[in-house]
Amino acid sequence: MRRRKQREHAAGYRRSTVALSPVSLDVIERIQANFSLPSREAAINAVLELINSDMFLWHEFMSPRPAATPATDDVEHDLEQKS
Repeated sequence: MRRRKQREHAAGYRRSTVALSPVSLDVIERIQANFSLPSREAAINAVLELINSDMFLWHEFMSPRPAATPATDDVEHDLEQKS
């Protein structure tokens, strides 16, 4: 086990504990099953690596978003209430 952790650390892997929402868990578990991945960690890594390697996904997730202003927040809130 120690050697595996040393290899992962040398390769740049870092451990992180995160809390996933129920919806996120469902999505990750479906990805894990569809691609026969060994763990949720592998599924999360696969998704993030796909985002990094796909130009369109990268721009969708990584492009800067304009900061929300109070005026646009009010308009969005009003539109949500009308829906």
